[in-house]
Amino acid sequence: MPATNDGWPEEFGFRISGNGPCYILAVEEGSSAQVAGLQPGDQILEIEGQHVSAMNCEALVALARQCDTVPPSIGVVSRVQRLDLTPGPEGRFGFTLACDGGCPLQVESVAPASPASESGVKAGDYVMEVNGVPVKQYEEAAAMIQSCQGQGLRLGLLRLGRLQRWASSSVREFVQSADAIHQERRQKAQEFSKKVQEILGDQPEVKEKMFTILKQYAAERKVDCLAYALAMVLTKESQHLLLDNIRALSAREACGGDYGPPETLVIRQSGLHLALLSQFLLLICATEERLPFP
Repeated sequence: MPATNDGWPEEFGFRISGNGPCYILAVEEGSSAQVAGLQPGDQILEIEGQHVSAMNCEALVALARQCDTVPPSIGVVSRVQRLDLTPGPEGRFGFTLACDGGCPLQVESVAPASPASESGVKAGDYVMEVNGVPVKQYEEAAAMIQSCQGQGLRLGLLRLGRLQRWASSSVREFVQSADAIHQERRQKAQEFSKKVQEILGDQPEVKEKMFTILKQYAAERKVDCLAYALAMVLTKESQHLLLDNIRALSAREACGGDYGPPETLVIRQSGLHLALLSQFLLLICATEERLPFP
C-alpha cells in the first residue's frame, strides 16, 4: 500500500477517465482497489464525502491526491448498461471489437440494421462484460462472443460519450440527489436524537458516555467495534432500542446510501476508511449538541 496519495489512482491499482462525471475503466487483479470493491464501469460520486460528479478527470485526481487519508474513501455506483442481442440470419451480431493497449475493450464499429445496432450498441462503447463475465483480453472476449453465434448474447457496456453529452442534466440530477441524501441524513440524525432524549433523558451520565463513544469512534474512523463499545454503556433492556437504531443507521451509511435511479443502485463505499459513516456519526453528535451540520 502506498504511503501517500501522490500516485492516485494508478498506484492503488485502477484507472479512471471522464470529463465530469468520471468512471473507473480498469482495476488490477489483487490491487488495493480490487480489495476495496472497485469495479470497471463504476462512476465516482464522492471523494472523502465530497461530491465530485461534476469534476473532470484532472480535477478529481488533484483532489484525491490532496486528501490526508490514504487512500481516500470513494463513493461509487455502477454505470454498466446490459444489452441483450439476438443473432442475425447468419448467426452474427454485427459489431467488431478493438483493443488499445491497457484500455478496456471497445466497440470499433456497428453494422447498420444489425442486431447490435437495433439493441443500441454504439461505436466507442467500452465492453466490460460478455454474458455476465468480466472481460479484459480481446482474445477472451472474441472467443466468448463467437461461441454465442446462433444464440443470445448479453453485453455489459460503459458509454462515456453519451453520458458526457448528458453531463449538464446528469450533474444537476446528481446534485439534487446528493442534497436529498444530506437532508435525509439530517432528518435521521434528528429522529435519533429525539429517541435518545426519550430513553436517556433522565440518565445524563449514560447519555454523555454514549455521545463520547460516538464522537471518538467517528473521529478515529474505528467504527467496526462501535456496537461492542456502546453495548458496554447501554446495558439496560430499555436502552437496547438505541443500539438497534445505531446498528441499522450505521449499516445503511456504510453501504453508501442511495444514489441515482433504481436500476443503478449498486453502490459501494470503496475506501478502507468509512468516511461517510464517520461523518454520519458526527452529524448525530452535532444534532444533539445543536452544532452546525457538517
